[in-house]
This record gives sequence, C-alpha cells and structure tokens, in this order.
Amino acid sequence: MTDFGRKLCGRRGRITGRQEAPMPIAQHGSRRRGAALTVFPLRLGVLATHPIQYQAPLYQELARRGVVELEFAFLSSAGAKPFYDPGFGVTLEWDIDLLGGYASTLLPRRRLRGKPAWLRSASRWLRQQDIVVLHGHSDPDILLAAAACRLLGIPYLLRGDSEAQSSATGMRRIARHLVAGTVVRNAAGALPIGQRNAAFYQRYARLPLYIARYSIDNERFQIAADAARPSRAKRLESLGLDPLRPTVVFSGKLTTQKRPLDLVAAVERSGAVFNLLLLGDGPLRGAVRDYQETLPVRCLGFVNQSEIPCWYAAGDILALPSGREPWGLVVNEAMACGLVPVVSDAVGCGPDLVDGIGEVFPAGNVDALAAALAVVAGDIPGRRERLRDRLEDYTIAQTAAGFEQAAVGLARPAATRPETSGGRSRS
Repeated sequence: MTDFGRKLCGRRGRITGRQEAPMPIAQHGSRRRGAALTVFPLRLGVLATHPIQYQAPLYQELARRGVVELEFAFLSSAGAKPFYDPGFGVTLEWDIDLLGGYASTLLPRRRLRGKPAWLRSASRWLRQQDIVVLHGHSDPDILLAAAACRLLGIPYLLRGDSEAQSSATGMRRIARHLVAGTVVRNAAGALPIGQRNAAFYQRYARLPLYIARYSIDNERFQIAADAARPSRAKRLESLGLDPLRPTVVFSGKLTTQKRPLDLVAAVERSGAVFNLLLLGDGPLRGAVRDYQETLPVRCLGFVNQSEIPCWYAAGDILALPSGREPWGLVVNEAMACGLVPVVSDAVGCGPDLVDGIGEVFPAGNVDALAAALAVVAGDIPGRRERLRDRLEDYTIAQTAAGFEQAAVGLARPAATRPETSGGRSRS
C-alpha cells in the first residue's frame, strides 16, 4: 500500500489497499416472484456533465468486469461528437470511442422553465440505481441530482478533483464553501483521486473514502510509445531539432493558467540545451511560435489521443508548469510512455505521482524550473527505472476496484429499489 493508502487507513474510510482482480459479482438482495427467488446484481449509476476521453476506459473496464451493473447518464453529448473547446481555441473531435463498451443514457439539460421536467426524468433514472456516483459538486444539475438522491433515499458517492484550499475569493469563496460542505456531509462516501482531493473531503466530513486514483489506459500508451520510439530521431529531425539533445514535452492548452511561456523561458535560460515540443493549441500559440526561429522550440498544435503517444515517445521529460492544475492526467500519459515528470507545486498529482520520481518546483519560478529540468536531464535512465513501479498503483483496474468496493459497501438495500421502471427493468 502506498503512503496515500496508509494515511487514509484508520480513519472512517474503508480502505482495503490494492485490488486489481474483479470482485465476485455483487448479488444485491432478492425478491420472490411466486415460488422463484430472483437475485439482482447491484446497480451503479454514474452522472456526469459529458463524455470525457479520460473516463471512457474506466467505465469500459467496470462494465467488462461485471461486478456491478453500470449505467452512465450524461447531461450533454459534447465530447462524443465534434465540439468547440475555448481553451484550445479549436473544434475538437476525439479519435477514440467514448461511448462504446458500457450502457449510457442522456439526461439533456433544460432551461429554467424545463427544470421540473428534467428533475422528473432524472428522478426516474436515479430510482433505478442502488448507489450513484456524482461527478463534481458545483454544477447546478449535479446539485439538483444530489438533492433528489437525498429525498429518494439513494446514497451517492462524490467523484471530483477539488482541493481543500479553494482558489475562489470573496463571496464566491464563501458560497462555494457552503455548497461543498452541504454536498459532502450528505454523501455516503467519496472516491478521492489523490491526497489533495482526499483532504478536501476530510475538511467537511468524516465520511468513508475509497481510493480510486486518477488513472489512464497505461497499456495503450505504453504499447503505442514503444512502437514509435525507433522513429524518435526521424521525428525530431523532421522538425529541425537535434535528436541528441534531451527533449522536453509540454501537453495541454496554451493558456496563461498552464504557463507554457515559463517553459520557453526556462529553455532559453538553460542555454538552449533542451528541445521543447508543445503539443496543444490556445491563445498563447502565437507567442510561443515567436520563439521558434531562435530556440529549439516547436509548437505542433492540438494532437489527438491516438497520435499523442508517438510524440511522447520523442521526448525524455514531461514538463507541466501550471499555475493551477487539480491533477494533470497528461503526467500519467507521459509517465506511461517513459517520460520523467517535472511539475509545479500547483499541480495536484505532485505529491502522489511525481515525488520520488521527478521534480517539483514553485509555480511561476522560471529559474527553479530550469534547474529542475537540468537535474532530471542528468539522471533520466535512473529515474525511468522507477516509473513502472509507481504506475502500478495508477491503473484502470485499480480505479475500477475502488468504485466496486464503494458500491458494494455503501449501496442501499435492494428491497428499497423499484423492480421495474424507465430504462432498466427486471422482467
């Protein structure tokens, strides 16, 4: 068990440590129909705003394992079809399947006049679940669903990336504090993604915490990167870069919050001993490209999911200098592809994923960033050897096991659930 697991043990959480193999199918109560006794599997509902590329592999894994009967409900189909992302500044269409492999339904948002009808539809869906996972705690419709769960007697689990210290100020901070406190205290439990997120839940209540770390499909990234690595030199040379230099990769939106210009400045102060690849788009792309004539810096624009491991394979170091980053799943991606992480202390995964493997520096301190890159560049082979061991605690299978343990431990009795209604019937 990692330090994170040991810290949570002994609290009111039900932490059972590492478990990757599926639990037995959760037979959740029974009802007699004449002389027959029908056993129902446990129903787990998950409510989220829209399909997200990082979440799809987890729900496909949960459905494949079959421990719980999973159904996902989305408030919007954005993400499953082309959509405009204001952070990237472009229209995106993910090139991986976000909806296949698990059951899902749409509970489309309604304007204010349509909220009563939406709430009736949501309540019908909620009644079919034995326990519900709510993604986030600030979206108005998610809050309505949390209130409906309380009224209907359906336990809900919280899943999100909030930290104990809010970035909001003034009345907004007070309002968020009040809302968060109410939602957390009424929850049956939570599925923390890491240490900082666990501290958020513990700030408001002593509720059961089931470790469900943020994870990605490590195997997919690793296989793709291994296949692309032999062409590393060719890829870098095609961009006019020296393949003998250590190569730093940035992956994300080119916005002020992500601070990509700090990374460009750190490369400049280092004497241009690093290549820098920026995989992403956004309002700062023009400012970044201004340096391409004088520095070994290349901005490739938005890179989709199926292609991004190939560009990670061209790198040695993943740098994420964000001024605020609740987790940073690009760190998981890059580590699965063999890159050593360098992140700011504002990146949420630092205490969990990066400590002891890469380097953490104070956000906004360009000199410290340049020094961290130099330290890692001097020991890339040694640090890479430790990457795989760290990632063993950050697999889709382990995250799925956390969901299953929480569902089995906290679901309502089956006798309180309607036998038939709406989408999932028991005939």
